[in-house]
Amino acid sequence: MASDKNFFGLAVSRIGKKVFLFCKEKFGDNQPVQILIGDDGLHFERLPQKIFFKKFLGIKNKLKIDDDFKISKLNEQYVLFYKQKVNENEKQLMVAVSADGIIWEKIGPVEGIKDYGAVIIFDHLAEKYLMFFGKNSVQIATSSDLKKWHVKRGSLLRPRDGYFDGYRLSADNAFWTKEGIILVYSAQNKIKQWGVGAVLLDKNDYQRILWRSSVSLWQQPKEWNGRAVRFIGSVFKNNEILSYWDYADELHVMPISLARFPVHKKDVHREIANISKLKLKKAKNNPVLIPRSENKWESRETFNPAAVNLNGKVHLLYRALGESGISVLGYASSSDGINIDERLDTPVYLPSQIFEYAGKNSTKNFAYSYMSGGSWSGCEDPRISVIGDMIYMTYVAFNGYNPPGVALTSISIEDFLSKNWNWKIPKLISRPGEIQKNWVLFPEKINGKFAILHSISPKISIDYFNSLDSEKIVIESYHNNKSDETRWDNILRGVGSPPIKTEHGWLVLYHAMDKRDPNKYKVGAMLLDYKNPEEVLYRSFEPILEPIEKYENEGSKAGVVYVCGSVVKDEKLFVYYGGADRFTCVATTPIKDFLAALINSSAVTSFRKIAIA
Repeated sequence: MASDKNFFGLAVSRIGKKVFLFCKEKFGDNQPVQILIGDDGLHFERLPQKIFFKKFLGIKNKLKIDDDFKISKLNEQYVLFYKQKVNENEKQLMVAVSADGIIWEKIGPVEGIKDYGAVIIFDHLAEKYLMFFGKNSVQIATSSDLKKWHVKRGSLLRPRDGYFDGYRLSADNAFWTKEGIILVYSAQNKIKQWGVGAVLLDKNDYQRILWRSSVSLWQQPKEWNGRAVRFIGSVFKNNEILSYWDYADELHVMPISLARFPVHKKDVHREIANISKLKLKKAKNNPVLIPRSENKWESRETFNPAAVNLNGKVHLLYRALGESGISVLGYASSSDGINIDERLDTPVYLPSQIFEYAGKNSTKNFAYSYMSGGSWSGCEDPRISVIGDMIYMTYVAFNGYNPPGVALTSISIEDFLSKNWNWKIPKLISRPGEIQKNWVLFPEKINGKFAILHSISPKISIDYFNSLDSEKIVIESYHNNKSDETRWDNILRGVGSPPIKTEHGWLVLYHAMDKRDPNKYKVGAMLLDYKNPEEVLYRSFEPILEPIEKYENEGSKAGVVYVCGSVVKDEKLFVYYGGADRFTCVATTPIKDFLAALINSSAVTSFRKIAIA
C-alpha cells in the first residue's frame, strides 16, 4: 500500500465499525465524490460505489459540490451538510441524510445559518437537533427538522489570546456521554499553526462549559510550518480521536488518545490535578543555603547549585560570591535532599585559567560589559554529570575581558566523595569570543558517544564525542531565544540541569521568559527521545517553577529562579535552583506523577500518512 496524491479529502465519518473518508479526485471538473473505507482509520480501500442521491421531488439531483462538506452521526443515521453552487457567484447550504453513508436523501436547502459544524441529537429537547458551528468562533444553533435553524445569541467559544487557539477556531465533531457533551474543534494560533482542542459541556445546559483544554491535543509538526495545511475532520474509534489533515498533497491521520482529555467529570478533576502536579512544591525552609558573612569568599551570594545523588546523599556544588567579586564554587550535602547536613568553610573549586581569571585586580581590570550575579569574573553556574567512575562538570567561565564561555573539567568519584579536590585542568569547549552558557552533559553515552546539549532554540542541538579527555573539543553553538509567540516560553534562554533518564525519555528542565510577563526567569520541562534526543516528545504548556516568593525577588536580580541541578531520590524529583541570584533553594515533586502530568498536558505532534490500496 502507498499514499495516494490523487485525492482531495472532503470529510470523514465513522459508519458502523468502519471509517469512511469522502474524497474527490483532484483532476477534472465536477468529479463525483468517492469513498475510501478502512477498518483501522489508517489503511483504506476504494469503495466501488460513488456517493449519490435518491430522487428528490421527482427530479434526479446531480451532486455538484465544492470542498465544503461535513458529515455528523445522528444515532443510526448520518447527516451531510454541503454547499452547492447556485450560480458562479453564489452557494447554497444544503442538507441530506443517509443510513449507510453511500445513498443519501436530499432534505433541502438550509435556512438560518451559512456555515455548519458538528451536530448531535437531543431527544429530550423541543428542538431535536443541536449544532455547534462557525469558522472563526463556535456558535450554537438548534433545529427540529435539520432545515430551519435558530442561532443562539453570542459565541460558545472564542479565540483565546496567548493560547493555541488564539486566532480562529472551528467546530469539528461532538459526541454524547453520560457526563456531558464532548466537542472537538480545530484551531489556529496567531502564527496560523493548526491544533486540536476540546471542551466538555453540561448535558443539561449545553452552553455551560465544564472544562476546556489549555493545551492543544495535537499540534502541527514544525515541518508543516509555512506550508498549506487543510483540516478534513475527525472520528472517534478505539478510544482515540483520529484527526485527518491534508498536507503536502497527501492525506495524514493523527491519533489522539481520549485519555488526554476528560470524558467524564472525574476526569475533569483528574486533569486539574495533573496540571497542579506539573508545579514543583517549594521547601518550607527555603532558602536552604544563604551567604555566610564570616566567610569572605561567600559573604554576598550562594546560589545556582549543581547537584548529584551519590550513596543516598545529595551533594551540591554552589556558586559563591564574596568581597573579591570573583565567582568560586562551594560544597554542601544533604541526606534527605532538603536539610543541609554538611557545608565546607573553604571553596572546592577556584578559577585557574586565563579564560576564567583576570588576576588579583580583576574588579579594576574589568573591561567587558557582562556581569552575572554581581560577579566580575570566575566560575559560574556549574552542572555535573556522573559517567562511569568520573564526575564531569561544565560551567560558565569568565575572565572580565572576553565574552563568557563554557568550560569542562572532571574529577573521580572516589576523590569527590573523599573531598580530595583533584580536579582535572579545565578546558574551554565553546568557541572563544562568543557568549555561551547553559551547556549540559548527558549522564550516559548516547549511541556509544559522550553527548553535550548546548542549545534548545531554534532546535535541540547536541554534539557527540568519542572522548572528553583526549579529544580537542570546540563546539560551535547557535542560539535564537525566540519561540512560539503564543506560548508562555516565547523567549527561550537555555537548559537548566543535566538530563535525567526516565522511563519515558530524557527529562530536561529549561529556563524561559514570557514577553507578557517580562524580566522574570521561569522554568519549564520537556522530554526528549532516548535514542534521538534531538526530538522533543513532550513539553510543558506552562511553567513548572515561577519566581513568586520573597527569596526569589530580593537579591542581586529580582524575579529569577535558575536551575542548575536536579536529582531523583526516594521516587521524588528534587530541583535545586538559585533565587534572585543570591540564595540556594529546592523544590520537589513525586517523579511518576510529574512525568504523567507532563505527558498528559503536552501537545502531540506525531502523524502518519494514509495508505490507499
